[in-house]
Amino acid sequence: MAYHTDLRRIRPTGVAAAFGLALVLAAPGVANDPLRQLLISRICIACDLSGVVLTRANLEDADLTNANLAGANLRQARLPRAQLTQADLSHTNLQQAVLSAADLTGANLAGANLSQATLTGSELQDVNAADVNLERAEARNSNWYGSNLSNSRLDRAVFNHASLSATDLTNATFTHSQLFRVNFIGAQLAGADFTGADLRQALMRDAQMAGANFTDADLRDANLNRTDLSTARFCNTRMANGDISNEHCAELGLSPDRSTP
Repeated sequence: MAYHTDLRRIRPTGVAAAFGLALVLAAPGVANDPLRQLLISRICIACDLSGVVLTRANLEDADLTNANLAGANLRQARLPRAQLTQADLSHTNLQQAVLSAADLTGANLAGANLSQATLTGSELQDVNAADVNLERAEARNSNWYGSNLSNSRLDRAVFNHASLSATDLTNATFTHSQLFRVNFIGAQLAGADFTGADLRQALMRDAQMAGANFTDADLRDANLNRTDLSTARFCNTRMANGDISNEHCAELGLSPDRSTP
């Protein structure tokens, strides 16, 4: 498909508008045109919208449950409070999109671009977000419980107070991210890169951290109970008790003052 739209303010209101909407949706061709249906009603359940171009579209409160949006361009689209449960958003461009308080439970976000997107308060449980780009995303208070975020890029993102409990974050990168009080309980963090990350008061109990890199990270007051840090790497790392660890600076090719030898 190669749909394009700049119809960003179509939103019927009131009883008369609702009656008019019903007539429009019953008109010939509308039912068979998922894009028109979405723009008119903001309801397109299980629609095939793969590859559509909806840059800057206003889809506030839209219901796209189980919709196919694979490969679509939703750059800078507004989707606050949208229903996207079980939707296919694989390889979709959602750069700078607004998805605050949206429900993406069970969605497929594999390979999607969510850089600089807003996901504040969103529900993302059991999501497949492998290889997703979340660089500089704003995701405070979002819930990713049980999701797959392996090989994802979350550099310079803001995830304060988010839940990443029981997630797969193998080889994910969190360089210089804000992770204050994030819930990582039971998460798989093998090979994750937390260089320069703010992990103060993070809940990391029972997390798996084999080979994780905490260079320049701040772990003050983090809960590391039952967490195996034996193969994690530390250099200029502020530990949970406030002490600085330079245990692996030489292994990382760094000197304790963070300048290269």
